[in-house]
Amino acid sequence: MFHADHEAWHILAHALIAFLFLYRFITALPRFTDHATRIKDRGLPLPKVALAIGFAMMLTGGLAVLFDYYSKIGALVLIVFTLIANVLYHDFWNKKSNWKEYNHALYTFCNNLAVIGGLIMVSSTS
Repeated sequence: MFHADHEAWHILAHALIAFLFLYRFITALPRFTDHATRIKDRGLPLPKVALAIGFAMMLTGGLAVLFDYYSKIGALVLIVFTLIANVLYHDFWNKKSNWKEYNHALYTFCNNLAVIGGLIMVSSTS
């Protein structure tokens, strides 16, 4: 707990992965309504509730990984969040008619897979 037995590289890895989610949380929070509208447009029920849950996942998972406090659970929460975000927001398979949107979604989807890889490392080595 609290990186007591971790080397500096391990602590840095936790901090960098946590930064991604905490930064996304901080920058997305002011656009809560815009994101809720996007979720509603996808046909999901209770978009504001779903978004609030997603924001809570980013915040609690990010803090857990950052401070190595239940970091395995935090990493698993962030894996679930990232998988859901990939399906809802980065669905490149539905954007074949627009090359620019397709490439952006595919690029982000692949980056998120790499982030999931880092989160698996966190959950398996914490």
